[in-house]
Amino acid sequence: MVGLAPGGIVKVWITDPCLQAIEVTREQASVVPLGPHMGKAREYCFFQEESKACVEKFGIPYGSR
Repeated sequence: MVGLAPGGIVKVWITDPCLQAIEVTREQASVVPLGPHMGKAREYCFFQEESKACVEKFGIPYGSR
């Protein structure tokens, strides 16, 4: 089982038939500056003008609590 949590935390568990969970690993994800297409795509998000203005002004709020 893979669990994702706010702030980029990823946990992996294995379970048995009785649903006893054993945590295998816990990792901290990081932001890739080149984006999901590794910088090879011109644009991968298409925004409405209002949304685009908001993102340009405030940025993308990832990792907030």
